Amino acid sequence: MGGDDAKQTPTMTSSFWFDEEVTADLSTRMRLKGLRYDAQSPFQRVQVIETVPFGTTLVLDGKTQSAKNDEFVYHETLVHPAMLLHGSPKRVYIGGGGELATARECLKHKSVEQVVMVDLDGAVVDVCKAELPEWNAGSTEDPRLDLRIGDARSYLLAPDS
Repeated sequence: MGGDDAKQTPTMTSSFWFDEEVTADLSTRMRLKGLRYDAQSPFQRVQVIETVPFGTTLVLDGKTQSAKNDEFVYHETLVHPAMLLHGSPKRVYIGGGGELATARECLKHKSVEQVVMVDLDGAVVDVCKAELPEWNAGSTEDPRLDLRIGDARSYLLAPDS
């Protein structure tokens, strides 16, 4: 081919995309419906986006943390096997867990008397409470939840924890 036909004209779209590099050799791309929240916390960039395939999605420093359409798969399988294997857990410690979905799943167990959740980034916890309330499903109102903002490792090493 010659002339103007040989020129490649980029395809124009009227949509926006969220691209995430998973590894140096793999990335994912999904259509972005909207950006609900975008700010820098003292620790990381915090975003809540709406994607076509996964719905509302929490993104920290450009990496997906969880998404509405499948977060339950991760959080249920993270929590319930250990809880059921134990048999009758009374105290549960969560290091991190800003979405509060891990706390939600732990608090489903009647034997649990206390869940201590320590997350470094209070801004993430606040954004998740405001923008992703279905993730915590009321767990923040449960008196068994002791939510602390701070360093998870330091909390564990403290003599009074």
